[in-house]
Amino acid sequence: MKTKIKKWGINGEGIAYKNKKPVFIPYVLPNEVIEYHIVKEKPRFMLGKMDKLIEKSSRRRYPMCPKWKSCGGCALMHVQYKEQCKMKEQIVKESLRKYANYQGKVEPLMKNPNPLGYRNLCKFVLKKEQDVWCSGMYATNSHDFVAIDRCMIHEKKIEEVRSQLLVLMNQYEVEGFKQLVIKDFNQKVQVLFITEDVSISSDFIAACSQIEGLVSLWQNIKTDYTKDIFGQEMIHLAGLENIELTLDDKTLRLLPRSFFQLNTEQAIHLYDLVAQWTPKSNVLVEAYSGIGAISLFVKDQAKEIIGIESIQDAVDNANENAKLNNAGHVSFLCADAGKALKEIVQKKTVDTLIVDPPRTGLNTEMKDTILSASIQNIIYVSCNPATLGKDLKQLQQCYNIKKVQPIDMFSQTPHVETVVLLSREKQ
Repeated sequence: MKTKIKKWGINGEGIAYKNKKPVFIPYVLPNEVIEYHIVKEKPRFMLGKMDKLIEKSSRRRYPMCPKWKSCGGCALMHVQYKEQCKMKEQIVKESLRKYANYQGKVEPLMKNPNPLGYRNLCKFVLKKEQDVWCSGMYATNSHDFVAIDRCMIHEKKIEEVRSQLLVLMNQYEVEGFKQLVIKDFNQKVQVLFITEDVSISSDFIAACSQIEGLVSLWQNIKTDYTKDIFGQEMIHLAGLENIELTLDDKTLRLLPRSFFQLNTEQAIHLYDLVAQWTPKSNVLVEAYSGIGAISLFVKDQAKEIIGIESIQDAVDNANENAKLNNAGHVSFLCADAGKALKEIVQKKTVDTLIVDPPRTGLNTEMKDTILSASIQNIIYVSCNPATLGKDLKQLQQCYNIKKVQPIDMFSQTPHVETVVLLSREKQ
């Protein structure tokens, strides 16, 4: 069948229409003419696959990575960066219009100064192929392993360390290794091996410790089959326990299970923006606070700041980071965000709430608490325009949307970060 691609889909695919029903087709651009076939038909949409590209968009480019399709991690690698930015702006606007009925102003996308080599975190599967250790990813929606020699979006230091670790894994003939997690901040690298219940030899540990820039080495034993990447037992093997990074004039420390934004340079821009939008407050709460970065960027805007985070390692880091940055009025607790906020608003008048939830957005308890409390200002940091739009629809019962700023944190992928300022003006 022949068709013309009408617009972008939220996951970077193109959308055509057959009998007024949307057909989602990967790796095609708006205005391209293609031949395709239907792969799967659902009640409300269809999935298609391109057979032949007939009329090519001027925004299409040759993908730099030979594994971009089989890996699936960079669904926009075939799209010029200018068009990637245009697509992300469109997705944010359409999501807010569709789910929140918001048709107000959306600021131009804050572009990524480095669309390649920006990612400070590597999470790769470890697997033996022909008795040789390789690292890579599972292809999209499958368990087909794709070995990746070089990742174009990882920071250079991560790729250097990854390559050297694989050499050592093969040299020392290690067994039972499952995944590899590498973090790089300021050319200082933390490595975590996720393994079966195996012991790692002292010789292998010593050899890894000689890699230039590797300052922290850990093992995580995972024997269950849960979706969580981490198992319960963490073992510090060598070097520092924490890895340290500097953001502007702030120093932060991270344990292996603590999360930080994947793009350090854009994270600073994001946090600066949140600080600019944060009004002077008596009590400010940051939900889903991680290692406390946002709270520390806004520390001069409130007399008291309370961060809520469900991962204990991140809470430990956050409280340590508050001390490191002379922020005695900033504290963090380990709890479910919705439950903790409900308890806090019963005891204190919270002026400002900052939320940075996972891709699933705010849960019901969190939204109910926000709507029933008297919080004047909300700053919502989102990594998913669809769940953002759905949450905003409910929050608009009591709040007006004042500002919307999309940010490109994840170039070459369809993901986009969005910051929204809301003010409680409706009664």
